[in-house]
Amino acid sequence: MKKRMKKKTRSRRRAEALCLFMGLALLLGLAACAAPGGGPAATPRPSAPVVTPAATAAPTPSAVPTPEATEEPARSAPEEALTIACEPFSGCRDPFDAAEGSDLLLLRLTQTPLLCRAADGSFSETAEGVGAAGLRQMVRGDGSTVLRIAMRENVRFADGSYADADDLLFTLYALLDPSYDGRLALRDCPIVGLRAYRTATSPAVLEKCEDLYEEASAGEGPLTELLELCIRDAWGRSLRALTRRCREAYLGYYASYALGISPEEAAGQEGALRAFTLWCAGLAEPADDAGSMKDSLGNKWNPAAGNTPEEGDMIELFTAAYGSAAAFDEALGMETERLAEEEFLRRCGAADPDNAPAGQVSGITRVDDYTVDILMERVSREDLEELGRLWLLPLAFYGDEALFRPEEGSFGFPYGDVAALGARSGEPGAGAGAFVAVESEEGFHLEANLYYYMGSPKVGEIWFETAPRQELPVLVSEGSADLAWLPGSAEVFAQARELPDLALRSISTDIWGILTLNRADVEERSAESLARAGLETALLDLAAVCCRASAGDYFGGAALEAASETTEEEALEAFRKALERMPEGESPAFTALVPGKGVGDHPCWEGLKHASELMQELGVELQLRDFPEDGDFWAAVDAGEGDLWAAAEHLGSRTPEDLGAERKALYRRLDLLVLNSRRFELLSLPVELTWARDHISVIETLELK
Repeated sequence: MKKRMKKKTRSRRRAEALCLFMGLALLLGLAACAAPGGGPAATPRPSAPVVTPAATAAPTPSAVPTPEATEEPARSAPEEALTIACEPFSGCRDPFDAAEGSDLLLLRLTQTPLLCRAADGSFSETAEGVGAAGLRQMVRGDGSTVLRIAMRENVRFADGSYADADDLLFTLYALLDPSYDGRLALRDCPIVGLRAYRTATSPAVLEKCEDLYEEASAGEGPLTELLELCIRDAWGRSLRALTRRCREAYLGYYASYALGISPEEAAGQEGALRAFTLWCAGLAEPADDAGSMKDSLGNKWNPAAGNTPEEGDMIELFTAAYGSAAAFDEALGMETERLAEEEFLRRCGAADPDNAPAGQVSGITRVDDYTVDILMERVSREDLEELGRLWLLPLAFYGDEALFRPEEGSFGFPYGDVAALGARSGEPGAGAGAFVAVESEEGFHLEANLYYYMGSPKVGEIWFETAPRQELPVLVSEGSADLAWLPGSAEVFAQARELPDLALRSISTDIWGILTLNRADVEERSAESLARAGLETALLDLAAVCCRASAGDYFGGAALEAASETTEEEALEAFRKALERMPEGESPAFTALVPGKGVGDHPCWEGLKHASELMQELGVELQLRDFPEDGDFWAAVDAGEGDLWAAAEHLGSRTPEDLGAERKALYRRLDLLVLNSRRFELLSLPVELTWARDHISVIETLELK
């Protein structure tokens, strides 16, 4: 169990930025798809390479540059092209990482997901629909499960080459390599043999080294100092990953405010990015009028004058703020503690004369040219989702085919050096998605992938108009763009209502928040404890129904998907019946904790207020506590002061899988699709909304006039 800590108080703007780039990434994108037979025939892979005529060949990946960070792409779009308004690109589109915002939009258009999904969102066994492979689960007698990934044989990359099991193995091993520090967390899946592979140890030596790690963690034994060195190395890796994510996503929105310099000036400075990271984490104040920033240890930095923190300064600050790798992991969702443990085990294994590390993960087996088996100790929905989020990446483009020798434990790059794959990671045109990125004399844009396995896209070209978030609906209203994608909010909906010639659709993607019930585990299952548990569950259901309605109102009246089909009347009746089962004379009371800056500044506030009014009529008090600062909210949660709380993140072990289905209620975050109704309508829009099939729950028309 990780040690708990109280999070530092931080401004809402700062917390919003950190929350955005640390996990609530926007899953936006489009994939164009034709009716059957609309493009080149999707034939099975031939035994010999197919020579494509030059006149019809898709652009080769090596000729696919991308726009630089903050660069406004030149535009001379043909009249028939689709123009998308989006926020500026960051310039970093590494398909080995999980991008955000407009960068993710490009990846969704140029890459293809590994696993196919059925219409209900489940993974398809038959490899039908968008995706490179089907997934079959085979449970074994010992409780382990074999995940059989069977690839379709007509998937082709943008250069015309066919995808096969070698590409899949290359993709898997790149993400499982111990040097990989991106956000595609497949490395945490319980794959048999993965821990031994990542630590370069044999199973027998690994067991011995784990005992040494337990001693060192307790401050005992001769290797405690080694563990401290490994922790410091892990601090550096985590902070570098944190800084990189700032560059990729949100530097452009907050650099001027936080650093006192323009995003263009900050983009190329590692020191400025480090200072920005400290501000995002609440460890530095924004720059004053003189350009000076003060961190939590009293150090002063001035990015405009080139005075910025070094990595050692950051490690000192984070160590002082969080005290341990475990506390840092809990607060920021990084992996410092696990990285330190793996490095410790790796060093101990290297010093063991009996160590004979395996060259591959024992639980991953190449069955044939199109099939790979993954043996899992256990399988959860989260593990499957991690697999489903992967892109299928071409070995020939990103890796080194001369180093792909599976029988020797080599999978297209040197073990422990996944950075060797980075030379081309900024070029998204090498995927098997519906479009190919192209740089022409007219400017950067996307063209239809003639080899797309779902058929030639109906949209021949896609161009982009980039602008700040608040200006995107205006571009569509003025006719400069055909559609725009941006996060939904009360402010965006209010703005859209004032603009002419817009058709808006709300797209529900991703979990926005979770209502959590603080129920203590009771060993004694007495009638009183069972009655209390039933009342708590009824409370959660009632609050969830009310919050679903209030969240919809908050986001402009769009419908939100609930965790169940329970109506308010049904939920209230269930609460009344649960109340009748309570011991006579007992007057239960509850407290709900709500984050957000000021009363009512959270989508759950009005819903919980309404639930409180309904409960009051039955003689039950539900007190609402609102917090101007997130730090105060989390301190109250840590102290166990609330019975129910609403949050957009989870704390410690309070994760959805720990809570159980009866103790949580989900509602959704909206993303807004803005269409120019004079040219396109949603049902006739010549693009298929396939990018969010894994998260999409509802598409509703918003009546704005």
